Amino acid sequence: MKLIVLVVCIASLLYCQIGWGQSHKGIAFQAVARTSNGVIMPNKLMQIRISILKDTLAEEILYQELKSITTSPLGLFTILIGAEEPAKIITIGAFEKINWTVSAYFMRVEIDPENHLQFIRIGQQQIQYAAYAFSADHVLAENVEGVLSIPQGGTGVNNLSAFKLALQLDKVNNIPDSLKILSKASIQALTLKLDKKDTASLSNRINQKMNKGEISASELALSLGFLPFEVHFGAFTDTSKQMALVNTATAVKWRDTISQNQVAIGLNSSLEPTKLLVVKAGTYVVQYSLQVYNAQIANDEISIWIRRNGAAYANSLRQFLTGPVGIKNLFTGQSIMVIGEDDYLELFFSVKHNQTQLLKTSSLTNPSRPATPSAQIMLYRIQ
Repeated sequence: MKLIVLVVCIASLLYCQIGWGQSHKGIAFQAVARTSNGVIMPNKLMQIRISILKDTLAEEILYQELKSITTSPLGLFTILIGAEEPAKIITIGAFEKINWTVSAYFMRVEIDPENHLQFIRIGQQQIQYAAYAFSADHVLAENVEGVLSIPQGGTGVNNLSAFKLALQLDKVNNIPDSLKILSKASIQALTLKLDKKDTASLSNRINQKMNKGEISASELALSLGFLPFEVHFGAFTDTSKQMALVNTATAVKWRDTISQNQVAIGLNSSLEPTKLLVVKAGTYVVQYSLQVYNAQIANDEISIWIRRNGAAYANSLRQFLTGPVGIKNLFTGQSIMVIGEDDYLELFFSVKHNQTQLLKTSSLTNPSRPATPSAQIMLYRIQ
């Protein structure tokens, strides 16, 4: 594995520069990717994991995020820690719940230079200066001196009597509702509204409509907020031979659709059908199987994992051995994943030998049996 060293800009760690924009408040982090010999790594795709720790002894992690980045032609990259960014996964904690006024915290930086979810720790140090914009979120009222004006968020007064006068609460009639006088017209309207005959008639009409089956799916969805029998799924296969370069991440292609609802196939940058586009957000079960064959090498290693929106999905890696020469192996895996609206998934594989390939089995006779595809995947929403 080629070791990559991150040379971090000092200002980013010591002064915790703050990025702003709608709800995207966070800590700006900028670094340069270099090899172990100090050579800048331009246009490099890799994973970076940032952790904020309460202390370094117990290693209690308050917040952790995983981000897929690509360096610039000068090896430079910037992320906004704690903010919502594309291709970012928050694995532990909530950044906005960190109380920066309690104590000093520590930042740990780890990288996965080969995108195998094998992280290398490259640095850890204390955040010397609390982010003032974050600390301001926890300012206590007793620490504010003087009288704040209304434009500043205060009341403009320093006692209860003046406050009631300013809001004209001194003119409010505090007679309880039970003692307030109603007009004759209001009393008559309330009486008619609660007429037992109207209530009985409405109940009968509802019962008759339900017994006749006249409630449509749209009316049921409007009443419940969802359709209880609505299912979102997608099932795809490929029957072509698929090969990969040695130690190279290769996306599995899906050229055939078995069935689908709210899941579709999309093209990648090479115009290959590798992306599974999810229209309806939710929690999905993802199941796949690959039939792997090697005619020359026994026990070749194959790695299979999932990427979401271009970033490796945590804990999705599976590694297998192909077994004896000439044997077809069926490798399977599954994950439960939270997928957002318009997110996409890709299934990747890599091999140690170029003769290891995804291969189908044609239909068989005596008895008649259907073909086995080289690759198959299924997604279905459970929540």
